[in-house]
Amino acid sequence: MEKVNPISSCLFESYVWIRPEGRGTFMESAVIKELVERCLDRGAKAFVVDLEACSGMDSTFMGMLAGFGIDFRRTGKATLAIVGTNEKTLGSLRELGLHRLLVIEPEEGPWIGRMEEARSGLDLIDLGRTVDREKHILECHEDLCEADEENLGRFKTVLEMLGSAKVR
Repeated sequence: MEKVNPISSCLFESYVWIRPEGRGTFMESAVIKELVERCLDRGAKAFVVDLEACSGMDSTFMGMLAGFGIDFRRTGKATLAIVGTNEKTLGSLRELGLHRLLVIEPEEGPWIGRMEEARSGLDLIDLGRTVDREKHILECHEDLCEADEENLGRFKTVLEMLGSAKVR
């Protein structure tokens, strides 16, 4: 069985703080997606994804972030901020155009100057993954293509393999 890297979460001020460790892949993105959806169902309106301990991200992980960015902008039901980026993770987000739909390293927020306090309250999460893997990967890649039309060329093969109507 494949192992999911540790993901921690806590409520900091009015924000659901989410911190993946290690490489962010399709496996971690499925867990984070489920966590965010559960929190939304319980009335959460603000999320922070802390990438400080994230060594890199695959396209499905970034597609999960894009999907929330698209949905939250479209519906206004919540906000998502990305913090703790390094040169590599920030470069990856920018390369796929996510800087146009996500708030990355915001200058305002209750965590400004209090990052260590937010991180000190984290607990490991253990969610049973109920997400259909192929459907999840397809949706994430379709969201990347919606985020930036140049991504269609990057991910056309993935979309074709998974049967996306977006490449027909």
